[in-house]
Amino acid sequence: MSSVKITLFQKDLSQPVSPEQRSKLSKEKSDFLILPLYFPGGGNGSPESLASRSKSFLDEVFAVSEVYKGAILGGAMFRRDDEGQLRLSVPIVQNVVLVDWYDVKSLSSEDSPAVPGNGEDSLILGGFRFGIFAGKEINDAARLDRLRSDRVNLAFHLDAVSENGSNYSQDLKDYADLSLKYGIFLIRSSGYGTPFGKKRIGRSLLSTPTGVTWKVAETEQEKEIIKTVNINGINGLF
Repeated sequence: MSSVKITLFQKDLSQPVSPEQRSKLSKEKSDFLILPLYFPGGGNGSPESLASRSKSFLDEVFAVSEVYKGAILGGAMFRRDDEGQLRLSVPIVQNVVLVDWYDVKSLSSEDSPAVPGNGEDSLILGGFRFGIFAGKEINDAARLDRLRSDRVNLAFHLDAVSENGSNYSQDLKDYADLSLKYGIFLIRSSGYGTPFGKKRIGRSLLSTPTGVTWKVAETEQEKEIIKTVNINGINGLF
């Protein structure tokens, strides 16, 4: 078993990382930084227009990587892949280098005409094996089953919660139930704003097999928050 430190950044999706926030992140001695769905860019435009700006959005992540020394996952931005396909992808960055892209597999209607990805369910980075979920992918029970069968008990959820979704207490219960059922630590970084004209709220949290051990308060759903959590009991690679 291993321990891991993870920094969650609940973010205003439409705003860049401020100098003050970069300074704070530079002091976080964590293994991973998780950014929310639709950051950078905030969903302000069509998927095609946002893809045309993907280089500048990736540069925003690189700017954070200049001061934060762990691995960065996120947020999730539209881009054109090597074949010219429109994707919604999570950049994985470390030491100002793009390590890889995770192409989101389960897309929402507003993500159209992006094409779903078909990559691996879990990745290995920094000596840890983990799953990645973006948006509604967290509802894919088959993927959670595969992680459990592969003894992967750490997963990151990059999200932006619909204001019209489940209420606060039910949302917490849903994550606690998932963690208990699959024996998994779920870390959700949730952004807020109005991507594609639909209001989203921040409900960042850490859920463990024993319940939700950290969460933003219901009154903090539209507040930028940087929080580092320490998790013990992560399964080894082998």
